[in-house]
Amino acid sequence: MANSSPLNADASKKARMISSTLGIGYSILINGALPFIIYSLLTSYTRMPEIWALLLSGVPPIIDSIVGVIRKRRIDLIAGIVLAGIAISLFLMLLGGSPRLYLVRESFFTGAFGLAYLVSLLFPRPLGFFFARHFATGNVPEKVAWFNSLWQYRGFRISMRVSTIVWGLAFVLEAIIRTALAFILSVQEFLLISPFVFYGTMGLVIVWTMLYSRKGNKRAQALMAQREETSATPVVEEKGA
Repeated sequence: MANSSPLNADASKKARMISSTLGIGYSILINGALPFIIYSLLTSYTRMPEIWALLLSGVPPIIDSIVGVIRKRRIDLIAGIVLAGIAISLFLMLLGGSPRLYLVRESFFTGAFGLAYLVSLLFPRPLGFFFARHFATGNVPEKVAWFNSLWQYRGFRISMRVSTIVWGLAFVLEAIIRTALAFILSVQEFLLISPFVFYGTMGLVIVWTMLYSRKGNKRAQALMAQREETSATPVVEEKGA
């Protein structure tokens, strides 16, 4: 049994990596390729106003997000961004509809999200802690209690704050880059490149988080082993003469 556990761990890691890669590819297809194709076809072969072509190009991401929410019975980060984008899109339509503003609708949310992350550092527990707890525990009460108990350790508190800073800066930077691209590139170019900016940023931060967490876990395990070794060392009492 002991010999098979490393193999099982490697197989599990490989399966997660394949699943994550397929998930990113699927997301780029739904949120990048299909909107680009729909917009290109509508603007090339119909007289539809540009803003309506953009709205219709957003149908695949909207359907995918709604199906994901129904299937998982919760709103994850990406689905939340897409659904927030829908609300902003409707607001923009009420204002008359601007194609450029429509393109940066999700960046409004990611930028605000990043700023909220950074501002939360002023509070006792930053947003990074609550999001990490959500993904690490699945809201299982026993696991939530265990995760909350980790806050007593200084190293854990530092790691949560560092993660909050990195994620906050990444979201703000992503919003700035995509907003700039929306006014520099053509609509078609933006639809093609924008998903790679978003998922590229997300991917880099997720990889960093995994590596940073792994390093923190190794430090914690080494510290625990050192403490166990110290507590197991017998105390030799000197006999009086």
